[in-house]
Amino acid sequence: MLAELIIQRLHERGQFGPLEHYSRCLRSAFGAHPPPYSQAWYGKRFREHAHDPQWLANCLVDNAATEGWGAGKLWELAGRASVNEDIAGMIRSHAADEARHSHMYSGMVNLVFRGSVSPDVRETMNKFSPDLKTLEQTTLPAFSEQELVDNLLQMNVAEIRTLVNQMLTRPVAQTFCVESSREHVGKLLDTLMSDEVSHVGYTAKLMDDALAGKHGEFVWDIVNTRLMQFNELTLAEVGRPPSEAGGMSA
Repeated sequence: MLAELIIQRLHERGQFGPLEHYSRCLRSAFGAHPPPYSQAWYGKRFREHAHDPQWLANCLVDNAATEGWGAGKLWELAGRASVNEDIAGMIRSHAADEARHSHMYSGMVNLVFRGSVSPDVRETMNKFSPDLKTLEQTTLPAFSEQELVDNLLQMNVAEIRTLVNQMLTRPVAQTFCVESSREHVGKLLDTLMSDEVSHVGYTAKLMDDALAGKHGEFVWDIVNTRLMQFNELTLAEVGRPPSEAGGMSA
């Protein structure tokens, strides 16, 4: 039950509060529209693909690229969040984490596939993570409060999927490691997962505040739509489930 797992992880941190409104909203949305990444077939398909070391290598390189791209997008989003400078600061910290994660995934490729990564690939990976301080200021208009809440909701859902993917990656990546790298790779993935819990947590707390305040009705109005859209995006990326696949409930 993915919603319960996420809520448990956030409560274990002890820094986000009870999250009563968020928890009720998450359970409702995931129950109505179970995400593909909460289903048994999703993990099964990941593990089947991961038997191929080339697939896993490509996956880790893609993660490095995606984290770098995400860092830039979050930095831009923070620039549009001037309606609430405290939240803008949280998003900038999140962007810095994503830039660091890009470097960590690049390093993981070299650790897991030691001696197999060409200089050209290493050079390409080194360019994935942006220098955030050198990025130009966005010329896009500032968000309204509701637009910012909408973006925070979408960020929260995306970070939950990232956490699930990292949980699936950890045992597979360690399987391909040489013995001398196994502990290091495990620690890298533990750090990544800890950071993702933090990202889910701060966005969950902001969503909880929104749900308890004047934007509560707005969040309830859009949460199912946003989750269905993200579910479809996920299916477009990983493919549809086999008709006979079962799944765990949300």
